[in-house]
Amino acid sequence: MPLIRRTALSVAAALALTLTACSSGSDAEEPNAEGAETQGAAQESGEDAGSKGESGSAEAAGLDPNDLPDSVASQEIPAAVDGDDKATMTVELFPLKRQGETVVAQFAFTVNSEKTDEDDGDDLYGYLGDASWNPFLVDSRNLRKHNVLDKFPQRAQTSYQSTKFKPGQTHYAFAVFAAPPPDVDEVEVAVVDGMNLATGVKIS
Repeated sequence: MPLIRRTALSVAAALALTLTACSSGSDAEEPNAEGAETQGAAQESGEDAGSKGESGSAEAAGLDPNDLPDSVASQEIPAAVDGDDKATMTVELFPLKRQGETVVAQFAFTVNSEKTDEDDGDDLYGYLGDASWNPFLVDSRNLRKHNVLDKFPQRAQTSYQSTKFKPGQTHYAFAVFAAPPPDVDEVEVAVVDGMNLATGVKIS
């Protein structure tokens, strides 16, 4: 199973140095300025790489498209594609990785549609029907919800806007959360609206 690469790791490492506790309720503690700068650079790097296509978005998310881990959850949900009411999007969640005080999640989004070559495609926001992408974890043992760490100039996740991909192409993404306590090795994951809650997801 491939290791998380520099982009996702750099975000997790920076956050791990600055967080002193896990998420309580829906918020995490705010890191210092150095952590925020690191996250901002990682976010910009992710957007630049994502614009280069599948390999770019995969690299930004810390994945090798030629050697992907098995997904731990996958589902086909409706996708908003002009002129195709039957379009769907296959959403995949890959294994969760604990990195110090954080958990890194990685995802893949593939739009299935007959409209493949008529335009430049759309971003995830558009394919979701102009809806934002807000994944979160649920620690059922401690009754805590872990949102994406977001007390930065930018959220600790791949941008769901500005990076376009066409039907048939795969867009890869990552998100970083405050980790639950060390004795919690299994959580539920709300990946995206329209997809069933992924239950019993192991944290490695």
